[in-house]
Amino acid sequence: MTRNASPLLALSTLILATCLAHGTAHARGPADLINDPSEIGMTLPGTMAKSIKEERILDTTDGEGNQVIVARTTRAPGTRTPLHLHEYGGTTCVLEGEMTLYLEGATPQKAVAGQCYYMPAGKAMAGINTGNVNAVMLDTFKVPAGRPVWTVVESSGRVLQDQFDVHKH
Repeated sequence: MTRNASPLLALSTLILATCLAHGTAHARGPADLINDPSEIGMTLPGTMAKSIKEERILDTTDGEGNQVIVARTTRAPGTRTPLHLHEYGGTTCVLEGEMTLYLEGATPQKAVAGQCYYMPAGKAMAGINTGNVNAVMLDTFKVPAGRPVWTVVESSGRVLQDQFDVHKH
């Protein structure tokens, strides 16, 4: 048994090192609070603020225990979301104005009216209205029924956690 343990240990170490090198072991969780965006190498423009308006235009289940949500959100120029994550990913499509996605470990991605961006699961991110007019977006999510669509991980932004709670709007 001792003779076979060495190759198994080496293989396990190699697999773990490969996962770490490719980022799969770096998924962030809802409990991983960030005090300042610079902790994860981000400099965010804009002022953190609640969006002007949030409206769920679709909120249904898919018959497999998942909730399908489409929300229309309006954000003022120069404002941003707090750093947050989506445990199950999501998509934002810009209908009016422009938004820039600042995603942990990636180059900022600008989307103007008619363009969309994907928000992967487990990565800290912030959406910033980098334009000069209100940005109107459609956010689409599929989450296990009753789960939040986002989790705020920026300490100073935790007060905005319930921004998209269907019972509050």
